[in-house]
Amino acid sequence: MFAIPTVLFICTGNIYRSRFAEALFNHHAQAEGLGWCAFSRGLRTESISSEGLSPHAQAALEARNIEVHHTATTKSSLTAEDLEMAHIIIALSAAEHRPLLAEQFPAWLDQFNFWEVGDLPLSSPEAALSLIEHEVLNLLQELKAVAEDPSPDAAPTDS
Repeated sequence: MFAIPTVLFICTGNIYRSRFAEALFNHHAQAEGLGWCAFSRGLRTESISSEGLSPHAQAALEARNIEVHHTATTKSSLTAEDLEMAHIIIALSAAEHRPLLAEQFPAWLDQFNFWEVGDLPLSSPEAALSLIEHEVLNLLQELKAVAEDPSPDAAPTDS
């Protein structure tokens, strides 16, 4: 595991939803001195021709004045080592990712927290990124509350 607590965001190609969540989380966690960091991975990165950040994610980060250095520079595929390093694991779409995770990492399935953020064309970039922002900010609030009250009852729910 990383020396500091980590959140792992997972999507399909690791160029759009998970990278936006990663950058958003890291930006706010750093600004608040939370002591957590995030990283992101994809389940089917080979099916995505682009290496860089999605233009939708990049534009959304720019609109929020969040620098892209808060996310990785290229896409990365999920490995068992990534799962072992993470303290909280979030897949961005239960409908889309649960079957892939069950196939690729069946022993880990009960460790995943699932959000429901649809990929293109199921959700528009505006709707998907807004929902991710809402979920990330809620997670940050939960982690901040736990940091202020470290009792076992205050652990994050990752809902």
